[in-house]
Amino acid sequence: MSAAHKSENPAATGFNADISTNLNIIGQDKALSNLRASFALAGFEMHQLSDGFVVCKWNLSKHCPDLRSLAAFAKQVGAV
Repeated sequence: MSAAHKSENPAATGFNADISTNLNIIGQDKALSNLRASFALAGFEMHQLSDGFVVCKWNLSKHCPDLRSLAAFAKQVGAV
């Protein structure tokens, strides 16, 4: 019985995207995950909307239209 080995091309899906586009998306996803965790540790809830994000705590909420404003708000409230 032979040992299992990794495929030479594990992602042979036929999808040929630009690597820089993939890294950009991965970078944004990682930044978003880090912000979500930082807000959670600070007692906030963060939700993604079709037109941005909303951050809530107690009976207050803040709409952030993009990732940059979300990061700025996290810094403002001391979540990061």
